[in-house]
Amino acid sequence: MYKLTDNPHQVIRLEDSTTIPRSHRWWGAYEVWLADGNAPEPAVSIDALRAQALAILTNWEIAERAAGMDYIGNRWLTTPAALQDIRDALLAGLVPNDVWIDTNRNAVPTTLEQLQALWAACVNRGAAIYQRRLVMEAEIATLDRAALEQFQPGWPAADKTQ
Repeated sequence: MYKLTDNPHQVIRLEDSTTIPRSHRWWGAYEVWLADGNAPEPAVSIDALRAQALAILTNWEIAERAAGMDYIGNRWLTTPAALQDIRDALLAGLVPNDVWIDTNRNAVPTTLEQLQALWAACVNRGAAIYQRRLVMEAEIATLDRAALEQFQPGWPAADKTQ
């Protein structure tokens, strides 16, 4: 089996991912394969690959924002509903029963000031996720075909604690 490329003068042999230019001796095998009634897989445009990478990036951002975060010795929910609960408590100026519930459903004694600090940490985390997304969007705009085919969003190795 073969796959077309953006270049009409080359194809990819799928069994070993070899790119075969029209001038190569293996091009004849490709033409025989075509003559036998076979059809190559269509080429995926580089624009389609960029769109796919951006869609994957959107899913990454949504997952990162909802993944929770570690702060002051506990793991906290960061789903939209959890963040709304924090906002509501801060707007009301109180922490119900002076506790906030972590991801393990532990009632953690919490003051209003501590809840404000948790909110600030959530805001910082959200900003870091958004800034990383912007960097990856800029990278996607400049990646070549091979890099786009392999693209996986994430944090740089030094930031794996994010």
